[in-house]
Amino acid sequence: MSDPKTAFAQALASLRGRLPDVSDEAVARRASAVVLPSGRRVAVNARRLGEWVGGQSVPRDFDAVLAVALATGGVPGLNTLRDLWRAARQDRRATPKSGRVVVGRPPTDAAALCDRTELADAVDAALRADDVRQVLLTGPGGVGKSQLATAAFHRARADVLVWVGARTRQSVLTGYARAWRALVKAEAGADDEAQADLFLAWLRSTGTSWLIVLDDVDDPAELAGLWPVGDAGRTLVTTQRRDASLLRPDVRMIPVGTFAPDEATSYLSARLSVDPRHDPDELAALADALGCFPLALSQAAAFLIDTGTDVPAYLDLLADRRQRVADLFPPSSPGDEHVDTVAGSVRLAAERAESLAANAVEVLGLVSVLAPDGIPEAVLLDGGRNLLALRALHRLNLVTHHGRVEAHALVQRAARDLVPDLSAVAVAAADAIEREWAMADPDTAAALYRNVEVLRSVAGEHLWAGAMHPVLRRLGQYLSGIGRTAASRDVASELLARAVEPRDVVVLRTQVAKAIGDLGDTTTALVHFNEIRTAAERDLGPTDLDTLWARLYQSSYRMESGQIETALAELTSLVAACDLPAAHPLLVAAEDDRVLCMGLSGDITGARDAATALVTVLREELGPRHKQTLRVLVGLGRWIGETGDARAAVATYQEAVDGLEAVAGRVYHDTFIARHNLAYWRAVAGDLQQAITEFETAAADAELGLGASHPTTLTYRSNLAFWRGVAGDPEAAGHLATLRRSVEAVFGPDHPRVLRIRQQRAELLHRAGRRAEAVDELREVLSEMARVQGANHPRTREAAVLLAGWESSPPA
Repeated sequence: MSDPKTAFAQALASLRGRLPDVSDEAVARRASAVVLPSGRRVAVNARRLGEWVGGQSVPRDFDAVLAVALATGGVPGLNTLRDLWRAARQDRRATPKSGRVVVGRPPTDAAALCDRTELADAVDAALRADDVRQVLLTGPGGVGKSQLATAAFHRARADVLVWVGARTRQSVLTGYARAWRALVKAEAGADDEAQADLFLAWLRSTGTSWLIVLDDVDDPAELAGLWPVGDAGRTLVTTQRRDASLLRPDVRMIPVGTFAPDEATSYLSARLSVDPRHDPDELAALADALGCFPLALSQAAAFLIDTGTDVPAYLDLLADRRQRVADLFPPSSPGDEHVDTVAGSVRLAAERAESLAANAVEVLGLVSVLAPDGIPEAVLLDGGRNLLALRALHRLNLVTHHGRVEAHALVQRAARDLVPDLSAVAVAAADAIEREWAMADPDTAAALYRNVEVLRSVAGEHLWAGAMHPVLRRLGQYLSGIGRTAASRDVASELLARAVEPRDVVVLRTQVAKAIGDLGDTTTALVHFNEIRTAAERDLGPTDLDTLWARLYQSSYRMESGQIETALAELTSLVAACDLPAAHPLLVAAEDDRVLCMGLSGDITGARDAATALVTVLREELGPRHKQTLRVLVGLGRWIGETGDARAAVATYQEAVDGLEAVAGRVYHDTFIARHNLAYWRAVAGDLQQAITEFETAAADAELGLGASHPTTLTYRSNLAFWRGVAGDPEAAGHLATLRRSVEAVFGPDHPRVLRIRQQRAELLHRAGRRAEAVDELREVLSEMARVQGANHPRTREAAVLLAGWESSPPA
């Protein structure tokens, strides 16, 4: 055989050709999974497979050839194939071209090559598609676009393969000129631009198959007139850009992002296998800390090897916000032939974005201190003034902007290093969030909360210039509003430890005390509010809004403690003292609590009428579907029911549920409160089975929104068990006993929820005919209620009336 290497390549191509519709990646995976007759498995790389079949190289181990043969259907002539392989291995002549023209030098394999199978398959499928002429690999700098393109280049079967570095127009002209000279075997020295024109004309007219890779296109406009066109070939482009000029009907865009967590850990494990000091169990934490960013993984591994640093020490460096990205990923430890470092890639992309929009770097600064996983676009747009800047960052893959804005945390950290005054950026970001929060819907409010938390973590010290930035008071309010009462207490306590301004102290103490009360300790909450009101009136003045809020909560917890008449008088005085618009949240809350006190004091008709008047005002001022209107409607439903019209109460609650679900969602705190109350009044109205279904829904929604051990969730679960018992479930009393133990484990035996469960269980025992046991249980519960809640608390009075009725009625 005059050409052993060509003969071997043809034989291997014949085997490979038995699976024409299967990608090299898939064939390589099959071959790697084959158990050879010797019991071995060998790793077959798709890129190498392409080189073997194309005659560019010969495998060193015949077992790799055998694995490919078995993976493609078996070996028709094993000895013949082995002889061809041996002859090719022994042939010392240069590998022949086999009629193919290969020009350019792709990057070498990464030190620990990661097969990104889904992406590789997507590239291969796009290159085969009839309606695709150009495949665009786009993503941030350093995510492995060039490595994917290199693998595709080596797998390609085209007769002409050209790799061109495309950062500048001149580099593209030079690459095309080289390709033309290789085609026509011309000498160097002629004009590059003229030869490039000849090459482009040849691509347009030839019937010879070709693949052109344009690697790292920096500015699409610079390549005007240089884009390859021709029916016989395809172009593969890698770039950070995603400009409109690149996105045409015949272009298939394939976004390239970070590694999956298991890919990142596998990469580190393989790359650091040369350094046995590192504990494999620590690599997943390192991958997570680096956000699975390929270039960062590569540079970090090189840094660990070069400096002798271990993984825990490097993780400490990463956690230290004082460390600059340029120092964590220095150019002295480069990553797999990548021309830039992590910091350098971000800086160059930011400069290019600034050439598209003058304030792009300013907007990138805002992005750098906010949540990587979702910034509401309104926070950055500033009424539309920053739209071009935001889109410039998107075009350069520094952010992704589709309604919300996302950015990789490492890109954000590198961007922060570009900010000359982080304090000004942090305050500007906080101002923007505060501006948007006032009218935010529930989903947006959740995103804004997340953004403030991130802002606190990366630049929180800059939000205390003399006084606390107003956006920080939103945190406890938001958590309280969605029912995360313990979290509200904790964040307010954390902020309170730093507060020095009297207003900040009053606001945060109010949030802490309210959370304590909402968690069931109304006595302690009332003690706090007595102190807070005194301090607020002294430091802020008796008519200051924050003072008035403290008065409102003081009155509310007096009511919760059973001081109904005192609370009613105080709330009446507060409403009269509020010189506020009719729909102001403070005035509405005060009037709503005053209505509740009226009802609890026995004036049920007065409560119903006052609630009706309040709903009427809010419908006129805010509209019937405003959340505040619907929240007050929930209170009205109770007093309609208490006056004896359970059916009308059901209709009122149904209106509230429908409205809240439409404007705030099913898992919104007020929505499941309204649904739970609807279930109660539906049960009272006699529709017990439908009521139980709604109790089930309310309990499930509360658990989803608040967690299984939240007091509201436990309340709904106990009420569900109770009404199931009323409906005849013999296991209900046992469920309540089990639930009591769960509540006691979380909140202690004196929590009001525990006492309520014990009362409900006593009622079910009484219904089941176990009268003596029920009376003893309720008598003991009543004593505990009087001690914990006070004799005048509504629940205590309710239990006393129930017990008196049982004791006065003769045994059945």
